[in-house]
Amino acid sequence: MNYVKQAYELSTDKKQHAIALYKNAVIELVSKDYVLRIDDAHTELSAIFGQQWLMTQRGSGAFWMDSALYAEANIAFNYANLTLGIDGRFVALAESLVDAEQRISKKELKAMSKQMDSILTATTAKYFENNLMRV
Repeated sequence: MNYVKQAYELSTDKKQHAIALYKNAVIELVSKDYVLRIDDAHTELSAIFGQQWLMTQRGSGAFWMDSALYAEANIAFNYANLTLGIDGRFVALAESLVDAEQRISKKELKAMSKQMDSILTATTAKYFENNLMRV
């Protein structure tokens, strides 16, 4: 599967929403007060983003069981990360969004930036149905 092509096939509205949520997630992640739960900033950022995506795109009913929504969140994250995070762009983005006294050090940002050069591959509803949605 071409994950880059898949990400760029999102609708314009969803792309704009993904960019806004990605920026919000970066603000949260690079805050001095944020405590990393794992030692992988890409995974951590995608989790923050995914929670926001689910809450803003949930519709009604048992949205937490909607495997297509989880897949869409990962596709949207890939789009935003490809647009704003990879190739060292993460540092400049974080610095533009959070004042120096409120964010982690430049050294920490650079380490996180290297981890952004990744892509999520769980981007189909079938993946979530087979791996996560079993009751």
